[in-house]
Amino acid sequence: MGIRSPEGDIIIPAIYDFVAYPSDGLFTVTEGDYTAYFDEAGNQVLPFSNKYESYGNFTEGKARVLFQGKWGFINKAGWEVITPQFHYTDDFSEGRAIVRNEKDQHGAIDEYGRLVIDYRFPVLTNFENGYAKFGDLKTWGLIDKAGNIVVPQQYISIGRVYRNTVTVQVQDGELYREGELTIGGGVTWNNNLDYLNELNQRKKQFIAASEQLVQEMYAAGCPCEYQRFRHFIEWKNPVGFIDQELLFSVFQKRLQVIGTDLYRCDHCGTHYKQQWSQYSAFLWVLNVIVSGAANLINKGTEVPATIPVALGFYGYGVEKYNDKYEESDIETVMNYLRS
Repeated sequence: MGIRSPEGDIIIPAIYDFVAYPSDGLFTVTEGDYTAYFDEAGNQVLPFSNKYESYGNFTEGKARVLFQGKWGFINKAGWEVITPQFHYTDDFSEGRAIVRNEKDQHGAIDEYGRLVIDYRFPVLTNFENGYAKFGDLKTWGLIDKAGNIVVPQQYISIGRVYRNTVTVQVQDGELYREGELTIGGGVTWNNNLDYLNELNQRKKQFIAASEQLVQEMYAAGCPCEYQRFRHFIEWKNPVGFIDQELLFSVFQKRLQVIGTDLYRCDHCGTHYKQQWSQYSAFLWVLNVIVSGAANLINKGTEVPATIPVALGFYGYGVEKYNDKYEESDIETVMNYLRS
């Protein structure tokens, strides 16, 4: 790897194993077990060395280093300014570095390596705009740079602090709420999550209707015999078909597991394979295929050109399917599948 400017000028020749993005004005460059630091003009600021077992990027004038299993910090002159002594430490942010002890409790040190926030938090994020989030990955609160709790740990989500306000979310039973919290004050609630509450309610209704449908079909044979049912769950080009995923999750409970993501219908012997496809960093969608068809009976009428869906789509490429799928109510979808 190497680095070049937007104009194409070579800053660091592409002869090294790894070059990190610039941080605090320096590139971290790795070659084998050796690490060096280059400035943005391509000059070597700190020479290649393997004195430490691991080197981090510079932030606020310091870089993490690992020595004999303990973390400390060096400065841009290469001097050890905080002796390696911590079980783990993050980079510096706003004069604080989050540290963790052997019991997986988190605290924070100042620029001199002094523990200014005791080890007492299961999770603690880097400081930003004067505050850090703490919690247990289920609920969150905020502390200031002295370790004082300024927002109690009762929110399922806390955003970035901006002008002394922060967006928070809570869960009350099955309902979600969002609001703007003023630090030191109250919360002004909004209706931004009403759509999510409505969708979750419709999902519950769809699952209940799917369970009844699958039970009816097994009473008369099995769902595999219905062409529309197979076509509905065996969508070969998914962009996030919520109905399909929910219906198969109900159907899957009645199938025999015969391998990794492989299932078999005990009534007719049809085999199904479940496949998940990643469409983005945060979006995985389900695709189901009939991997071993039995002597299927195509009950009901044939699959038409337009197919109803109750909960719609999420993801990408929805416009490609507008001529094939139309949103309707849950009962219409169930009647379509059983007809």
